[in-house]
Amino acid sequence: MEKVKINQQKPSDQSWIDEAGQVIPFNRVKPYERLNEKKLAALAKTGIDLNARLMVFKQQVKAASMELYEAFLRDNDGKAPGKGKGGITLFNFDRSIKVEVDVNDNIVLDQAFINLAKAELDAMLNEGLDGAKDFIKPILMDAFSTTGGSLDYKKVLSLRKHADDIKDERFSKAMSFIDKSIRRPSSTEYFRIWVLNDAGKYIDVQLNFSKI
Repeated sequence: MEKVKINQQKPSDQSWIDEAGQVIPFNRVKPYERLNEKKLAALAKTGIDLNARLMVFKQQVKAASMELYEAFLRDNDGKAPGKGKGGITLFNFDRSIKVEVDVNDNIVLDQAFINLAKAELDAMLNEGLDGAKDFIKPILMDAFSTTGGSLDYKKVLSLRKHADDIKDERFSKAMSFIDKSIRRPSSTEYFRIWVLNDAGKYIDVQLNFSKI
């Protein structure tokens, strides 16, 4: 995370400064406000320290995973394990420890191509579609509905699975525009560590603060 400075005001200060920049004499600061200042500053400092340690640990997991992946390739004639881009599951010798590495592309849709695709689909619906109009219309309306002004790319991309059912040149052209709209500006890495318990079940070592 970005480096930040904890601004903690102390009882030894003759005056405190509030969020509006106003100077408040310390004797006018309520006991609750004094306790708030002390406790929240302590929590913030501990949280920043934990965040820094987690960042270091994440880099250690990433480096170890890459080292093990490369070692696997050397031992197996370059044949990659896993489940797609960056996906790999690693085990120790007795398989009591499991580490999963997933790399997911963050997908963004190019609005210009999406507009072209929607124009083709709108024309297809307006002109009729050999009995398929009734079933495809609600699917298209749902796919191009927005939440907070943004499209759900999963819904838009799901239209491609209907290509075999809709034999229309305009639909094929629209799907081509949708394919061209896909952008992958970045990737997100996920690391999960599992340990086998006495019952033979893998227990997820939670590194997500909200799930601990």
